[in-house]
Amino acid sequence: MLKVVIGWSDEPDTGEATKFALDMAVASLDGQSAQAAMVYAGVDFDLDVVAKEINARFPELLVVGCTTDGEIAGGEGFLEDSLVITLFASDSIQFTVGIGRNAIADPLTAAKDAVAMAQSSSEIAPSLCISLLEGLGTNIHHLVEGIRSAVGADVPVVGGAAGDQLRFEGTRQMCGDVVTSDAVVVLMLHGPLVISTGVSTGYTPLGQSHPVTKADGPVVHQIDHRPAADLYADYLQQPSIFYPLAVQDETRQSLVLSSPLNFDADTGAIHMVNPVAQDSMVQLATASREEIVDAARNSVGQAFAGFGEGKVDAALLFSCAGRRATLGTRTGEEYAAIKNVIGENVPTAGFYCYGEIAPDFNGGQPLTHTNAFVAVLLGTP
Repeated sequence: MLKVVIGWSDEPDTGEATKFALDMAVASLDGQSAQAAMVYAGVDFDLDVVAKEINARFPELLVVGCTTDGEIAGGEGFLEDSLVITLFASDSIQFTVGIGRNAIADPLTAAKDAVAMAQSSSEIAPSLCISLLEGLGTNIHHLVEGIRSAVGADVPVVGGAAGDQLRFEGTRQMCGDVVTSDAVVVLMLHGPLVISTGVSTGYTPLGQSHPVTKADGPVVHQIDHRPAADLYADYLQQPSIFYPLAVQDETRQSLVLSSPLNFDADTGAIHMVNPVAQDSMVQLATASREEIVDAARNSVGQAFAGFGEGKVDAALLFSCAGRRATLGTRTGEEYAAIKNVIGENVPTAGFYCYGEIAPDFNGGQPLTHTNAFVAVLLGTP
């Protein structure tokens, strides 16, 4: 048995919001005892207060969480400046948590430390690793590589990078009563579990491919031996953060996207969300708002198609902050599009993040995504 319940609040006072969200979630537990919790919080909430409130009420509860670019709660859909608490209870699944520090300078070690801490609390092999990562200054490819190496090739890894409402000032992660930045936190589920994932972006490449001729991590200096921003001028007349670069990768089924954060007017360099390797081939990518919304529906449809005949106990959603920025006032349409697919009775929680994590297909290796909508369905046999 796996029971997942959701509580949320948009009260501006952190303590009151935590109490309200907990009350809402606990009311749906039907007398069962929660063993683990996942917290998604608007960046203005004080996660230290959230941690203290939860610990005072449920001192044995295992808790992970992070700040977000926006939240999703079943029944309400898209939320801003809110606190969403997801509680997990099971008589067949064990839950463990872990944290790794120094994610920016040493991502591989941070990821492995988080997994090692979680695995040390259970003798049962993990069935799923939910990862919440530092979202600024890190190479999340390396973080996911470290997690994948530590948990093993057969364990699905899903999750997202913490956000701060596109302020780019700082994100926070929490594990138990520890609230920090520059960290990796994981919630691991051990035991019989049915998992199915779906990933979709809605974006399509535009025009021909171009070689990246000079790049340094997340900064693309030259494309076709010209200032990188010239590519945007060729196609769009002016730079735009709403057109990511599609990076060719024949080993993946999904499109690899990296969104521009800003354009250097003096040099023409582009500062990207994720690193783009020198010598890679890129194209501009484009999507209408309708195609972005349709991608959310397609992602959930993929996950349901791979789930089988069993009962879905929960849906976890991870959507990109870039999608929210592009959709603007239409962001709520993402949840509206998937509501009929998921159904009214499946507990659903998610957040808008600075990078998404999921396999391309069920059984595939965990990958990083941007501008993607990731759906994760959970159940027990």
